[in-house]
Amino acid sequence: MPSAEVCAVAARIVHDVVAQGRSLEMAAKKHLNTVPARRISEIREIAWGTLRWWHRYHGVLSRQLHRPLRARDRILESLLVCGLYQYDHLDEPDYAVTASTVDAAALLGAPKATSLINAVLRSHLRAKTSTEPASDEELFATPRWLLNAIRKAWPNQWNQVLEAANRKPPMTLRVNALQMSRDEYLKWLRQQGFSAQTSTLSPWGVILDKPVSVAELPGFAAGKVSIQDAAAQMTPIFCQPAQGARVLDACAAPGGKCTHLLEVYPQIKSLTALDRPGRTEAISDNLTRLGLTAKLIAGDVLQPETWWDGQLFDLIVLDAPCSGTGVMRRHPDIRHHRRASDIITYATTQAQMAARLWPLLAPGGQLLYITCSVLPQENDGPLLELHRKHSGEKPEKPTVSGALTTELGNQFLPDEEHDGLYFASLFKD
Repeated sequence: MPSAEVCAVAARIVHDVVAQGRSLEMAAKKHLNTVPARRISEIREIAWGTLRWWHRYHGVLSRQLHRPLRARDRILESLLVCGLYQYDHLDEPDYAVTASTVDAAALLGAPKATSLINAVLRSHLRAKTSTEPASDEELFATPRWLLNAIRKAWPNQWNQVLEAANRKPPMTLRVNALQMSRDEYLKWLRQQGFSAQTSTLSPWGVILDKPVSVAELPGFAAGKVSIQDAAAQMTPIFCQPAQGARVLDACAAPGGKCTHLLEVYPQIKSLTALDRPGRTEAISDNLTRLGLTAKLIAGDVLQPETWWDGQLFDLIVLDAPCSGTGVMRRHPDIRHHRRASDIITYATTQAQMAARLWPLLAPGGQLLYITCSVLPQENDGPLLELHRKHSGEKPEKPTVSGALTTELGNQFLPDEEHDGLYFASLFKD
């Protein structure tokens, strides 16, 4: 049963994200560093789940309150929404959720609010009809602008996209093909008492029935396996570097895609992993753990003159910064921090990145463009701009099971097994 302390910490994390504008990563780092390890999973369940479903339960709360809470009491709003989330999503008695939520108010510095918290929660339990979603925004727990954007982009699949965004993401592993086969690793896992299944999408993927900590994962420290979503594991499917190929992975952190290419394609002569200063350490850590070698560069994609040595690349992978609308279930703060105007900003930067990298590509070379967005403005959009400027480039769209073809690429929409990612290739004449 979640304690008052667990509820209080979860509320602080939610408050930092919703009211203070902090990222979930920053909020979690701030509030979980002094929490006993045994409590972290409980706090994550409540905080991440509440942020995922905020737009549902905030509406429910608004109908329970006689008047809005004062600005200085916003932490209590987060606490109440955490409580409402727990009633529906935790396998705990209603009275236990009520008691721990009420007691958490005192830990949050608002002991006089315990009566209010108790009254609101009990009123909610008595009037269950108030929990019925009053709009699609509440039903799918998604801001209206984003819901409308996804509905416009995918008129036949938008329900699937939004329903997937509200599920807990699976823990998916990528078996290192240089060390063992997927069947061998799956057999080893089961011998160790883990329950897992093979991915139906990625030929390297294994999906655990129940997530575990990295420390518990057999072979992780020895580089036999990495953690990576099944759709993200499709990168090698969309490219086949030639013998002796020179490869650039732009925006490479934390290194999932570049290390996967090195595992699958030993014919790569050299691979350069590029990202902004402060982000290359994670790439280095993953390369070391997996026993792989790459050249690391801390630099800006938009300023190749500051880091490029003048030698053309045969393959450039651009995993472009984006809205993250395909990975909202893993990063529930996305739907709190993104705004409609952000999409145009991302698309502009993506087009600039692709245009700046294009001259670095050798004749016959491939630019593989990837995002974790489901919005066409960030996917086909930036490449259409490149197509208009460079008539020599040719789009190539392989048919991949599980993906929907767009004008220029392939779109994986999020489902129970994988996140939403977009892949497109341009080849230079």
